[in-house]
Amino acid sequence: MPEAFIVAEVSKNWRDGEEVTPGSGLLAQQFERVLNANDARGYVLHSFQISRVMVSDLEMNETIVAVFQRKPS
Repeated sequence: MPEAFIVAEVSKNWRDGEEVTPGSGLLAQQFERVLNANDARGYVLHSFQISRVMVSDLEMNETIVAVFQRKPS
């Protein structure tokens, strides 16, 4: 039986205003892919939190942690 809830995490790192991983898409684009993938697996977004942390003077990390709930049968 599938889990009632699952958790996903998406992160993006920036250094001096530039993407650390160019081509991976902005955080929102990555999150949209996670939303679509979990929808296809039968889960809907239940809740999420976003955080942005300055790791150093020139480095920032932004992260979304999301909880998905199994769709009713």
